[in-house]
Amino acid sequence: MKKPAITEETRVAILRAAWSLIAKKKRLDVSQAEIAAAAGVSRQTVYLAFGDRAGLLTAMTHQKDADTDHVARLSAISDAGSHTPEDFLRFVGVWIDYLPNIYPVGILLDASSLTDPSARAAWDDRMKTALLAGMKRILRHLGRNGRLAPEWNADRAAEFAWSLVHPTAWRLLVVDCGWSEEEFRQSRLATVESLIVGDRSRKTGSVNAARRKT
Repeated sequence: MKKPAITEETRVAILRAAWSLIAKKKRLDVSQAEIAAAAGVSRQTVYLAFGDRAGLLTAMTHQKDADTDHVARLSAISDAGSHTPEDFLRFVGVWIDYLPNIYPVGILLDASSLTDPSARAAWDDRMKTALLAGMKRILRHLGRNGRLAPEWNADRAAEFAWSLVHPTAWRLLVVDCGWSEEEFRQSRLATVESLIVGDRSRKTGSVNAARRKT
């Protein structure tokens, strides 16, 4: 028997309802019935559209990406044929700007990923396959061109930078300690800048330049 078609409008409504419910309830275990009711569809429609819970959570994070231009900008930077130190700072700056948008659900996915395979699949898809991989791509190019600080290799530098802008860092500094978003942003960019070797005559202004470009 042929499955009924799910329109793109319905699909997006389900994903946005799922994100909104999880953010509001501050828990990942909202039921398909709750999501279906919020989206104005049947529970069967949710299942037909996304299959299991892992599929729904992963699709939900992708939809959040599509709701702003941040991820498209990150992809444009990381997929470019060549990279400069300023490109890496721009990449990090764009991600920091995106963090407040994904934090409410992202921090739940991160916490649950230790014990919940569905949450782990969705979170790894975003944090490792997209963000960390993009950082490694840029820094490997910079490393091949002698633009990394000598004490770092590209992958370790990317992993360190990734840890600095992870949602858990945002929780510790902005949520728990009361840092402003701008304090978080400037401290991250200043630390990340130490990983790369730029034009020494311009280095002191590169963080502010990255801020203007994001």
